[in-house]
Amino acid sequence: MNSLSDGALINVLSNFHFLRPWWLLAIVPFAVIYYLMTKADDLTSQWQSVMSKNMIAHLTVHPQRQVRFTPIRLFSLFALLSTIVMAGPSWNRQPAPFFEDNAELIVALDVSGSMSNTDIQPSRLERAKQKIVQLIDRRGDAKTGLVVYGGSAHVAMPVTKDRALFHYFIDVLDASLLPNQDSNPSSAIGPIVRLLQQSKVPSTVLIVTDKTNSEAIKAMTESFSGLQHQVLVWAIGENPDSGRNGNALTSAQLQDLSQLAQAGHGVMTPFTHNADDVDQVYRNIQSNLFAVDDKASPWVDAGYGLLFFLLPIQLMWFRRGWTLQWK
Repeated sequence: MNSLSDGALINVLSNFHFLRPWWLLAIVPFAVIYYLMTKADDLTSQWQSVMSKNMIAHLTVHPQRQVRFTPIRLFSLFALLSTIVMAGPSWNRQPAPFFEDNAELIVALDVSGSMSNTDIQPSRLERAKQKIVQLIDRRGDAKTGLVVYGGSAHVAMPVTKDRALFHYFIDVLDASLLPNQDSNPSSAIGPIVRLLQQSKVPSTVLIVTDKTNSEAIKAMTESFSGLQHQVLVWAIGENPDSGRNGNALTSAQLQDLSQLAQAGHGVMTPFTHNADDVDQVYRNIQSNLFAVDDKASPWVDAGYGLLFFLLPIQLMWFRRGWTLQWK
């Protein structure tokens, strides 16, 4: 929770600016006015040339400096807040009026022999399929394509918005569908890149697997170095720190999978028995969504909220005898 709060604070500070910064110049004349009026009310400075400060303090009835809220002080506060309101502080954009999710998700599912391991029940492949279905349901009718690979790679389903069709293809997937049960993760890069060539906006590749190798990491780096798409890796297998028995993923395997994701400007998400990994993958995909003409989205003018602080100050001038004399 703290990390999210810190991240949100950093985002606010990095985006903070004024929509009309030239209004801040008005603070200068207000500061001059405050100085002159304060000096005019300072009896000590007016009479110190003819009498001592102690005598002035004894002869002055209710000296102004003992009053906390004076008209000139509240007026200065009112002027400062009004100037900030007019300057238009802002730190986030308004949602685009015509938001359009044109980003594609290309799911690359490993169906090689190791995905039949039962360290997570009923098997890595079956749990991966369940997780993918949960993710697709979260995304709704967004563009999704499917690539399956083992010793070779094939496009199982082109990019579509039909969730029911995607569910069908996922359900029938089995390791026996591919003639070669070996693992050649670099073979999936070619079909993935060909599907992404149809995308006109930054999209996401989700590789669901339990292993990779240096050849695939090198090929991913070369293929995605000039692309704006991100590569997410979903590590399917028991975490080595879980303490569970079975053929858990090793720390070295997780490190390789993380490097594979980094080669495609993305991150690796480890498997969890609850829905935390689904939520994390979904958030990573959402961060890469494309909004039409996002740079033209207007900034939110947050200065209007300060108007509620100005109202109580204005009410002070309804007090009997509360005046501000301009000299």
